[in-house]
Amino acid sequence: MARTGPQKIPGASQSYFFGTGRYSGSAMEVNCGVVHTTEGMSLTSYSSGAVAPNVTGVPDIKNRKIRWYQHFDVDESARALMNKSGGVETNTANVFQIELVGTCDDSKKTSWSGKRAGVDYLHWPSAPDWALAEVAWLVRWLNANHGIPLTCVSNWLAYGKDSRRPGVTPASYGANPARMSMSAWRSFKGWCGHQHVPENDHGDPGSLNFARVIAIAKGGQTPATKEDDMQPVDVWAYKGTKEKADAYAYLRGTNGAVRELAKKIDAQTAVISKLAQLVGSDVDTAQVVAAVQQAIADAVVKVDVDITSNPNQES
Repeated sequence: MARTGPQKIPGASQSYFFGTGRYSGSAMEVNCGVVHTTEGMSLTSYSSGAVAPNVTGVPDIKNRKIRWYQHFDVDESARALMNKSGGVETNTANVFQIELVGTCDDSKKTSWSGKRAGVDYLHWPSAPDWALAEVAWLVRWLNANHGIPLTCVSNWLAYGKDSRRPGVTPASYGANPARMSMSAWRSFKGWCGHQHVPENDHGDPGSLNFARVIAIAKGGQTPATKEDDMQPVDVWAYKGTKEKADAYAYLRGTNGAVRELAKKIDAQTAVISKLAQLVGSDVDTAQVVAAVQQAIADAVVKVDVDITSNPNQES
């Protein structure tokens, strides 16, 4: 089956690409996606590709973004699902697979081996909106370039206690009520989790709020942001060409730096204002502050931005 559309994800590192080696997959045309969680805190080698998905997302919590590592082409079968003989096809059933570094285990919602959720790792069922927005970027790109529908299953059971499966913990593991039948899987299009795929028993990604991911991908409104939790610049229109994709990646990467500069300027202005007040009543505080702000503006007004290369691209 011929592959159509771009096969490399804009800005994704190809340093762990397995599609040209021992574990290269079969050609297909993706029409659905499966989401996993790695249950770890860092990028894994996936046994040199033997159990790898198409792409892994590594949260950069400090900078509020996800770094993507691509392992197989978009229209190439990955290897992160169990596929039993004599049943239904899983990895090769036109499915694009995402692994998200972190956990879905509700017992690790706040801490894990001395590490703190939201600081050292992400508990994906309670992931912040910036992280869901980063996943939504990839979901939207796959929809625009490969037609994976912006829809998802509605039943995401918790990897822990869940009232929809009383008496069973973790509720999403094993033969849970959310897992599809073989016939449902064969006709499925859209997004689901590992917990929904037949012939599999894993329960990840738990109760991940993927409906929120879909809403953001469709252009839904995000909550009002605080200064400390601003979202990346909305440049969804940048898709299709390499130049536009690079521009988007650049803006994502530089948004945090610009925000930090603004914070420093605000802090410096506040200090100077206080000093002016302490000098005496004969000092025009507003005039002093205005002069300082103008000096800062003059110092940073000329910025040479080159968007033809992607500073986030890793080799």
